[in-house]
Amino acid sequence: MKVHNILLAILMTVSIAQAELTAEFDGSKGSKEAELDGLIKKIDTIGYSTVAVNKHIEVHYHNKFKEKNVEMLSFFAMVNKEAMRPLILKNPDFGAYTPFNFLAYKTLDTAKDDNTWYGTLSPEVMLNIIGEKDSAMREEFTAMIGSFDALVKKEMKPTMTKKFEHSKPLPEKGLIKMVKSFETPDDIEEYVEEFVMDHDGRFAKRDFIIAGFLDLKFEYADMDLEFEGYDAYWISMLCHFEFSNSIFNRGKPEAGMFAPCSIYFYIPKGKNELHVGYASVNNWINALELTDQKRIDYMKKIDAEVIAVLTEMGFKQVQ
Repeated sequence: MKVHNILLAILMTVSIAQAELTAEFDGSKGSKEAELDGLIKKIDTIGYSTVAVNKHIEVHYHNKFKEKNVEMLSFFAMVNKEAMRPLILKNPDFGAYTPFNFLAYKTLDTAKDDNTWYGTLSPEVMLNIIGEKDSAMREEFTAMIGSFDALVKKEMKPTMTKKFEHSKPLPEKGLIKMVKSFETPDDIEEYVEEFVMDHDGRFAKRDFIIAGFLDLKFEYADMDLEFEGYDAYWISMLCHFEFSNSIFNRGKPEAGMFAPCSIYFYIPKGKNELHVGYASVNNWINALELTDQKRIDYMKKIDAEVIAVLTEMGFKQVQ
């Protein structure tokens, strides 16, 4: 019996040791919408801006699906354009988290949890998903996220924290990456504009919406900052209401830390290649330790639809 207890203790220790942080959310008692709005008004003091602010998503779920299981679910797409520029110039895959999502939510069950929770994916998870290995770049990105976290704590004055951890490893390949070749256009900006219109139309037919858009090539030109590594670079934030309702509005509001899905597109300087990438839904499944097979199958089905649309547009998956 003693041997059995010792072995059990060892196994539990190993299990605990293998758990990795997915995110650490701060919390405050009651509703903190006014404080969140005040926080967002101050992000420019640390070089941040919002690409999109999508507040009270639960209202859209109720209007469309007649379900309401959270009191508040809001997404703030955060970006520090100046800090991200040198990182993206070295590694275009940083676009998967340019912007990253700052999630705030509050459940309906006030007897069990009468708190507003807010936070982001841990920088380590974001870095591991994009496969960034360079220690200096990891430190730079982590410090940038850290400055935002510090502002959150300063302005929101949280009174509690909640950790989300995963023992299942993240997928070996965290990104779906595809590429297509194209003929040299007369006007690259016109080519991009036509592509975006076609892209948005195709996804709309499959019940996706674009929850935000960021043209980094344009933004850096407007800021008089060099961005010559790319002929074009933009991000579309993809959202599917039925998909998100089936998760965020049905017991997993914290899963919103992964949404909306930032799909980044870029044309390397002087090349007739359009690249696209985004974080695979397998990251959600593993990092959130999802076990409901019906839910997992549905998530993978919607993820496959994204690949199908991009394939229709001439992209081929990069192995």
